[in-house]
Amino acid sequence: MPFPVTTPPKCMIVNLATNETQSCLLNPTQFGERIAVNYNRAPVLGLSHQPLQYQGTGNRQVPGIEFYLDKYFAAAAPGDPDIDDFRNFLRALTVPVTPVVGTPTAPPRVLVLWPRVLTIETVIIELEFSYKIFAGDASVLLYTATVTFEEILDVRVTSEMRRSG
Repeated sequence: MPFPVTTPPKCMIVNLATNETQSCLLNPTQFGERIAVNYNRAPVLGLSHQPLQYQGTGNRQVPGIEFYLDKYFAAAAPGDPDIDDFRNFLRALTVPVTPVVGTPTAPPRVLVLWPRVLTIETVIIELEFSYKIFAGDASVLLYTATVTFEEILDVRVTSEMRRSG
């Protein structure tokens, strides 16, 4: 039995410091997850191998999500989204917010909501823009934004928690 073909809900990105939300013009076509498990290698003289001692699990990374922005496609989309505004939104997620005096700052946390696909509280650890097509006035007509997100966890996570979803 074939799977029904439907348009999946739009991926959304939320700046958790300002609550500003941006919907993706087009959902990414693919993504991956990367998790590093860190071990200390205990040297034992005369032993034929190095026993591994668990140190911790690295934060989950979602590397290289590619967002495709096309000014002509945006003009035909509901609400006529501004692809330049999306670029500025992503850039703003890479620098600290205006500090309260005496308070250390960092770039804002980001909530990535992609219903039934991915929900993750993250920070951006890498952002790259690739500009493809320009108009006669040198404005950008088409570009891709490639983002690597890293999960932020404020609680201890156990194997049982990951197993249950």
